[in-house]
Amino acid sequence: MDSVNDIKGLLTSQFETDLFEASLASLNETGNKLRYNNFAYSIRELSRHFLHRLAPEQNVKNCSWYKKETEDGKPTRSQRIRYAIQGGITNKTLGKWGFDIEELNETIKEIKAVIDTLSKYTHINPDVFDLKEDEIEKYKNDVLSAFKNFVQTIESYREQLKTFLDGHIEDHMISSVVSNYFENLDHLAPYYSLNYSELKDYHISEITDQEIIVSVFGDLHVTLEYGSKQERRDDDGLDLEECFPFETNIRYEIEDDFPSQRYEVDEFDVDTSEWYGDEEYYENEIDKEIDKRINETE
Repeated sequence: MDSVNDIKGLLTSQFETDLFEASLASLNETGNKLRYNNFAYSIRELSRHFLHRLAPEQNVKNCSWYKKETEDGKPTRSQRIRYAIQGGITNKTLGKWGFDIEELNETIKEIKAVIDTLSKYTHINPDVFDLKEDEIEKYKNDVLSAFKNFVQTIESYREQLKTFLDGHIEDHMISSVVSNYFENLDHLAPYYSLNYSELKDYHISEITDQEIIVSVFGDLHVTLEYGSKQERRDDDGLDLEECFPFETNIRYEIEDDFPSQRYEVDEFDVDTSEWYGDEEYYENEIDKEIDKRINETE
């Protein structure tokens, strides 16, 4: 049961969940002598769908390291596994950055061996045909364990690579990029100025065939300026110092160096919900400031 729950936690689409549950349900068809074989075949198909989701065919083919190894030109399992872990980064580039390529290649072989194990269980031979209940339980656990190992190994090693690349990014690099891009705040005040941006967190969220995507989170410290030009000249304007959380993505092109000097920054998502959520508070603050200005001139 633990393996069943663990696997459900690893599946991300409704189709994958439905296929997994249907695979388990096939084991309850006690009148069907092929119930175990149907179960094993369905789990192997689940592994195929899972791998194809992580490594779509065209994305794999877009990688500079891709070479045609099959008659129909489709990526091999090993190539899909490689993409699922390292995207479009070549082994040569990873080695240059200091990543352990030998361990990477060995891990890919191990994952490929697990998939081959799942395929073995689908073959209909006398020794796996019309199995007894205790035999089905044993083989079922073997299949589920193999599938869970397949998924967890890919995800674990992919996260290991992301963590490794995170170590190549320095705070000042991200800060310098962020300081040059920020979301327009026209909807909060007629004029504003960005005082500074404060970096809270960043991490590599995805590696594609072309990009290494870094998700960035922080705060924008701004001055919201109210009043017409004449009012501000007469010192009747109002400045409010505010801080808004933001998040964005920096999309670095995959090149020999990381972080690359070639990148794009997604439009910032600035969270101003607190401003609108406490509108009465800010109206009162503005009224207080206006009253203060009036009293100072009397």
